[in-house]
Amino acid sequence: MELLGVGVAEAFVVLVISLIVVGPQRFPEIARQGGRYFRMARRYAAEVTSDVRGAMAELEAEVEEQRDELQAAHEEISTGIQTSIRETRDDIRSIGRETQEALRDAPAAEADAQQAEPERTGNGAAPPAAAAQGGLLTPRELPDGDGD
Repeated sequence: MELLGVGVAEAFVVLVISLIVVGPQRFPEIARQGGRYFRMARRYAAEVTSDVRGAMAELEAEVEEQRDELQAAHEEISTGIQTSIRETRDDIRSIGRETQEALRDAPAAEADAQQAEPERTGNGAAPPAAAAQGGLLTPRELPDGDGD
């Protein structure tokens, strides 16, 4: 057992030296005062230790509360991010399916468009789009007369 860095052996040495210095007549009075001061020091040390432990408990409770709040915020954010990722992934998959379906349907639509396209003119050129739609042709769009 130590108090303020003084162990039992050191306290005994101090008592023996004080007995020699003070003498046997005054030693009991000085020992009582020393005991009183020792008890006061122990009480003071116990109070300080109790106060420090109380403060540490309060700090630990506060840190624990903040940790719980941070954990709750982390879980909320993680859930939100995971939900957003799932929604985005589903949207991307949906767009991919729609694109694949459009690509599958595109060759059939292209073949239908080629069958509906009027025959080429004599020079091998396709008739202009305006002519196919029944509109007026510009001089550049008119077919050459030498390809008959």
